[in-house]
Amino acid sequence: MTTTTEPASHTLQIEGMQCAACVRRVERALVKVDGVASANADFIAGRAIIAVEQPIHSDALSAAISGAGYELVDRVEDAAPTAAELGPMLLRAGPALLVGWGVFFAMQANRWGTFGWDPDLLHPILFAISTPILAWAVWPMLLRAGRSAVQRRTDMDTLIVIGVAAAWGYSTLAALAPSVLDQADTARDVYFDTALIIVGFVSLGRALEARVRIRAAASLTRLLELTPRSARVVEDGVERDIPAADVQLGDSLIVRPGEQVPVDGQVLSGASAVDESMLTGESLPVAKSIDDMVFAGTLNLDGAFRYRATQVGAATALARITSAVEHAQASKAPIQRLADRIAGVFVPFVIAVAVITLVAWGVFGGSVGWTGALLSAVAVLVVACPCALGLATPAAVAAGSGRAARLGILFRDAESLEAAGQIDTVVWDKTGTLTSGRHEVAEVETSDAAAEESVVRLAAAIEAQSEHPLAAAIVAYAEDAGIELPSDVDGFQNSPGRGAAATVGGRRIVVGSARLMADESVAIPERSVDRPDTPVYVAAAGQLLGTIWLRDQLRPGSPEAVELLAERNIESQIVSGDTAAAVRAAAAQTGIQQYQFGVLPTDKAAAVSALQSDGQRVAMVGDGVNDAPALVQADVGLAMRTGSDIALEAADVGLMQSNPRRAAEAVILARSVRAVIRQNLGFAFAYNLLLIPLAAGVAVPVFDAVGGVPDGLQWLFGARGQFEPIAAALAMVASSLSVLTNALRLNRWSV
Repeated sequence: MTTTTEPASHTLQIEGMQCAACVRRVERALVKVDGVASANADFIAGRAIIAVEQPIHSDALSAAISGAGYELVDRVEDAAPTAAELGPMLLRAGPALLVGWGVFFAMQANRWGTFGWDPDLLHPILFAISTPILAWAVWPMLLRAGRSAVQRRTDMDTLIVIGVAAAWGYSTLAALAPSVLDQADTARDVYFDTALIIVGFVSLGRALEARVRIRAAASLTRLLELTPRSARVVEDGVERDIPAADVQLGDSLIVRPGEQVPVDGQVLSGASAVDESMLTGESLPVAKSIDDMVFAGTLNLDGAFRYRATQVGAATALARITSAVEHAQASKAPIQRLADRIAGVFVPFVIAVAVITLVAWGVFGGSVGWTGALLSAVAVLVVACPCALGLATPAAVAAGSGRAARLGILFRDAESLEAAGQIDTVVWDKTGTLTSGRHEVAEVETSDAAAEESVVRLAAAIEAQSEHPLAAAIVAYAEDAGIELPSDVDGFQNSPGRGAAATVGGRRIVVGSARLMADESVAIPERSVDRPDTPVYVAAAGQLLGTIWLRDQLRPGSPEAVELLAERNIESQIVSGDTAAAVRAAAAQTGIQQYQFGVLPTDKAAAVSALQSDGQRVAMVGDGVNDAPALVQADVGLAMRTGSDIALEAADVGLMQSNPRRAAEAVILARSVRAVIRQNLGFAFAYNLLLIPLAAGVAVPVFDAVGGVPDGLQWLFGARGQFEPIAAALAMVASSLSVLTNALRLNRWSV
């Protein structure tokens, strides 16, 4: 890959990342490459996303990644873990566990039975059987640990290899040179079974972990699979199939029943119902006809239509969703950075604890001796699990952002996801957010009924130049009434949040809110102010010509969204530029107690800031250009897809379905993700804080004080009270799997 000269992001597939320490090494290696501005790696999906500032050849990236001990793989589409990864792990785990347990039972039978096998004969036989299997099973871990050692770093493989090497080395000495141990007055026990079972459990655990990672990354894989491979293009009346990637802007395409839409576009002819659930999370089909938009990856159900391509490649809604999910999964939540730092120093700390354990028990352990000291040191090395710490946050983020994407909720990054989980106040825009935003003219009020058409004509002529929803409603009303608009409109001036003005037929016409009328010194009848509909005033030369009353309908999901938030003690407020009566009516219908009306766009941001100054964590939900400052000011900004591009760009969360319920679900889901992260981190810390001391032997004096290890616990603590290395291996595997399976609960999340 050679990048373009434009700042851009690229996704790399990287093989070999196992934990948070791997992520840190990959990121550090990548940012050292000239031209790489930043890097975010994700070992759950096996990806790294880099931001580049200048052309970079793939060889430079590959060299940096190889230098860190990993491998850059060319095909990005294979980035997520696949079932093919499981085979080699299981192939190594199976023989190791089978032979390990066989050796274990053979030794126990000889120890407690009446076989009387001679250790001088049995131990060399066990060495001959175990060593080849152990070498086969531990080889990948040994290679990774060796690369780490060359680069003067440590990781989970370092712990496993040191522990297994210690158990195997001691056992080999006891089997092949027992006189050395006899002279040192040390037990001649062998622990080939321990070494094999440790490696077998770790390999099996990593296979199961890879399987869970596959499920965690499946949301992104499913999104990638939704992209159609081909498109049917019409040129000069002739249809031909081409790769979807080759479709150009403006191409005319045909989609038949049962086919997927290849790129985004606008319907030119025909009609159908389209399943957009993969984009919006809404299961009901959406009717499509002329001028409606259709989106890549959606499924055409029962009709055929022809449409014009308006967005292709990375610009389609599906591509943006995929990119957003990918970026969210690769990015880091603030709480994850703490876990990463701890995981980065965890392995050297554990090695130090193991050395102290070995020396302390060997020198001061009395009857425990060097044999028991070695077993405790091995147990410390094996039971320690930085993987659980490293998995705690990214696994939850991957599962949570994937579930959100299936609901049509797109978090910009992990930081947005974490921030949304701390929200206690949601500020709602009214028009286009809580309400449909598709206003209809309810009444045209003038002093003279004959002047109604003239007022509509003047207003529509000016509003035709505007993109405001209220303007569109007036223009649509004029078109439906068959009113011809004047063409001599000059000097259009837009006043955000107030209205617009222009010269029509030589007269300066002002169309807008009461605030604009006040600025223009236009008097408004008092009786007009108390009406719940939204007034648009039309004036010329300081005189009111008429009032166009617009009615907006509440979105069906609005009351439900407010109720869902209230059940979780999250307060809702309305901050709107609309009139007091209109805002008051919307608040009453949704059950919102706090509201502000007549608020200008800049003042919306100030309203959000005021709440933040009171210590509240604020989310802003909006859809228009006028909401962008408030979306940026809020701790979390949520924007509806049907709103402006500026609002979507300013927001931290994109809602692909214009249903307020989705905004509530985004906040509630984020709370669930944050809860899972805290549970995972709490478990990972508690696990290590409890089991590392147990493995080091702190339970020995306790069991000595109570008269020895009970029979029911000897499988775990042996006869002396020292944590068994085999049990330590099983506990280490269980810790990682428990964190992953807890995160996977988010895949089935619902309110």
